[in-house]
Amino acid sequence: MNSNAKLSEHFTLGEMTASSHKEVYNIPSHEAIANLKRLTKWLEVLRMRAGTPIRINSGYRSPQLNKKIGGVPTSNHLTGCAADIRVENMEQLIRYAAILLDYADESKQDFDELLIERNRYGAIWLHFAVRPRDNRHKVAFINA
Repeated sequence: MNSNAKLSEHFTLGEMTASSHKEVYNIPSHEAIANLKRLTKWLEVLRMRAGTPIRINSGYRSPQLNKKIGGVPTSNHLTGCAADIRVENMEQLIRYAAILLDYADESKQDFDELLIERNRYGAIWLHFAVRPRDNRHKVAFINA
């Protein structure tokens, strides 16, 4: 896998498949790469409007990696349709969410999930997903 391959102007395949679990196979299919390209178009808009680079905690996950980290079996990460976006604080998270919601309205495009997530340790992040079709426009707060 060419981790330096560009999915969009500012996002690489390596960035969108990175994992701290180096021992776990995490190479996306051609279909998942196409989904990552679709997703990064939205992330480019977010980056441009936020005026700052966007940092990804998790993008594509193989079934093995998803299981290892305790991801749900139906996760959009499995198909390359989702990214967990790192944020510094709740204000930045809300700003990012607003940018993505505004872009959805302006562009008349839909997304599958925009989730404000928090884990048991208090860490927060923005989960954002775009499917090729059958997007649900799900917006929610989630305790992960």
